[in-house]
Amino acid sequence: MTEVDELDVNPLFRALQKEYLGLYEKAQENCYIVCIPQTSSLANITVTRKLAETHILKPSPYFKSQYQTLESSAKVVQLEENGKEFQTVEGFSEKHAVKILNEELGYNQDYKPYKILILECPFDPSLKVRATRNGTPATTNSFSAFQTYTESCNFLKSFAEYKMVLRQVDENLKQFNANYMILKDYLSEVQHKLKSLCQQVTQDCLKCSQYAKQQDPKFRETLDYSVESYVMGTVHSKVFSVVKETYERDDKLLFTKSRQLHNVTAEQLGVNKKIACPLPQAVVELANLDGLRTPLEKLFCLKSTIDNASQTIQNHLEENRVPPVSTAAEENYCLTSDDLIPILVTVIAQAQCRYFASNIHYIETFHWASEANDRGNLSYCLVTFKAAVEYMKHTSFDEMERQPRLKREVNTHISLEELRRATNGPKAADLSSPVNGSSVVQSGASHYDRQLERISQMLKESNDELRKTEKKQSNHTSSIFGESYERLQKPAEGLPTRKQDKEDLGDFLTSLQNDMFGMNFGKQS
Repeated sequence: MTEVDELDVNPLFRALQKEYLGLYEKAQENCYIVCIPQTSSLANITVTRKLAETHILKPSPYFKSQYQTLESSAKVVQLEENGKEFQTVEGFSEKHAVKILNEELGYNQDYKPYKILILECPFDPSLKVRATRNGTPATTNSFSAFQTYTESCNFLKSFAEYKMVLRQVDENLKQFNANYMILKDYLSEVQHKLKSLCQQVTQDCLKCSQYAKQQDPKFRETLDYSVESYVMGTVHSKVFSVVKETYERDDKLLFTKSRQLHNVTAEQLGVNKKIACPLPQAVVELANLDGLRTPLEKLFCLKSTIDNASQTIQNHLEENRVPPVSTAAEENYCLTSDDLIPILVTVIAQAQCRYFASNIHYIETFHWASEANDRGNLSYCLVTFKAAVEYMKHTSFDEMERQPRLKREVNTHISLEELRRATNGPKAADLSSPVNGSSVVQSGASHYDRQLERISQMLKESNDELRKTEKKQSNHTSSIFGESYERLQKPAEGLPTRKQDKEDLGDFLTSLQNDMFGMNFGKQS
């Protein structure tokens, strides 16, 4: 994924704004397409005027969807019909595809728009090979590669220069777990103390790092997330127990609502019938939430839940597309937050997380690395789940529970065995028993198999705990959320309609076809 600040740190874009400002102004004036290979793909590549000119595209006068580079009209690239990648046509060392990662819109002095495209790599494949052979891979590790506590620990411990820093932070965290008293009314003080510790550890690590790493924004971002996960993973048991105590009432209310809603469909909550379908993989993902340690792990669990739900709905729409060739606007259905929130309510109800409200507040309070590295989609996922929680807390479903259930092909309450079948997981007999609180699975088990085993153990513990507590029925008046948030759009992947030959021609060839004197060109027979 392309970072929000990609253009701010990209060496080619910065060169266009300084050394080669004339080229950039010419591209703006003529509304040419400015292509910027992502920063990681330019490692060990010298930014020259030729490189800059090669990535400024002007329309070909011969064929539409083809573009000539500003460096040479002999170098031609073609935009594929899906609009997601370029294909080099001629003038380069070899033909290859270059993916478009992101698109931004700029405006020149006449307020005319021009496009800035972030590319996966340069158009010239030889530059991509050179960047890899010089010792720096074409793509660097992003923070998503270190989203778990174990991966973060391994990342930090892989640097020998961090040994003394980690030894000191381990001592500080040991003292925190042994002596620091956390009161549920003073969680903000705990947040401030741990946040300050993370910031100090990050600065100490940077001081020990090589200069190149200090100047690399991606490395700094990875370090921020890894240090936060390292600290919060170590103090998780102590901190999260107080968070659960603080939001115990909300947890019980949501768990009661979840049991009340286990047979309610998304369609009953007002979701369009065409996108109301079972979401077993999203349920599996979310049911794993209670067993995760760090705020970042939990936040990615929320994101993965939304991704799985969105992808399942898109697959459902594709499978039920009628007619096969999309001709109506309704075929390109957009999944909005108004649809997504009630859909997530059904997923939450089926996952039956024991401490869902506590998890949301734990993420919101103790995940601060995104303040400096906000990626938009993570914060959007958290906001969407918060809206779903508020919807569940302040809406009475008593009347809906008494209504006759709608006819549907699949029961919306999905058992663990059904989840295993839906995700191609093994049967319970094939899973080994938990050892020392952690699940051990066969070496060939999939990601969902491991999650299902942990879920089985958590559900058993939750049922044992539930028997010891009194059931409290909470009746609240209805209050529905007001405004929508951002949109999750389904990419239009309908079969492309074939254009007529004239539309495939550029201005030059079109003018020859439209010759007003009706004269033929070339040799006459």
